[in-house]
This record gives sequence, structure tokens and C-alpha cells, in this order.
Amino acid sequence: MSNELQRTNRNQADRAKQGIVVFSRVGQRDLFADNAIERTPDGWRLLIRNPWYTGTYLSTVSFIKISVNGHVVPEPDTFIALRGQKVPAAHAKYLHEIWWGMGEVAEVLLTDAALADIVTASNQVGVDIDMRTTFSYGFPNDTLPYRLTGELEMR
Repeated sequence: MSNELQRTNRNQADRAKQGIVVFSRVGQRDLFADNAIERTPDGWRLLIRNPWYTGTYLSTVSFIKISVNGHVVPEPDTFIALRGQKVPAAHAKYLHEIWWGMGEVAEVLLTDAALADIVTASNQVGVDIDMRTTFSYGFPNDTLPYRLTGELEMR
């Protein structure tokens, strides 16, 4: 199959692959709510939008990994904050009480001390998010894997 999507496809596995391509394109376009990674008193902050096409519970984020200029931020140093509620990334998959609205901006807080020597004026930031879907689209394990990158400036 070429880079272009087929117009008609009745095969569920192929439709799932096509869906991943389409949602990943949307996520790549809309994920970063700002083009900056900012220094905070506790580390670094970047802003991301809910990459799914509808609102969902934070528990659908079953995995998140952030890399800055090739350096993978350890999971214990990664937090998600929505409306003032700061959650360790590893615990997001258990939180069914916090709603992440479509297009709503969340803060990703990074407390990895190594970033002080890694963040530069211009940074390649990778965001890997696995979002479990609330009903089956035919994605493997009902999970949509986003693997997105952006160029963020330091503020």
C-alpha cells in the first residue's frame, strides 16, 4: 500500500492500520499546544492537547514516554497535570475520575535533573502515548499508539 490511504477497505486489520495512520497525522498536527519547553522551579514543562478525537478519561493513557534530544525521561520523573491535578504518568491508567476533554491542554511536567544539561535553545521532543480506546476500532489491543515529535524552543 502506498502512503495514500485506500478509499475502500473491508478488511478490519487493514482498516485499523489506516486508522492509526489517520489519527497519528491528526495527533502530529495538534498534539503540541505550544512550541516551547519551559523551565519551572521543579524541572521542565510542555503543553499537549488530548490527541484523541473525543474526550476521554485519563485512564485511557496507558503509557507515556517523553524524550528530549534523544534522552528518555524516566517514568518516575514524568507527570501529567490537568486542571491543577498533578498525576504521576505511571498512575494515569488507573484514574477514571479525571476527564481529559477533546482538545483540552494538559501539562507534562518533567523533573529529571539530567534535563538541565540536555535542553538547548531548540529541542527535538518525542512523545509516545498509548491510548486505550473505549470501544473497539479494531486497533491491536484496542490501543492507539501515537509516536509524535516536535521541535520545541526553550523558554
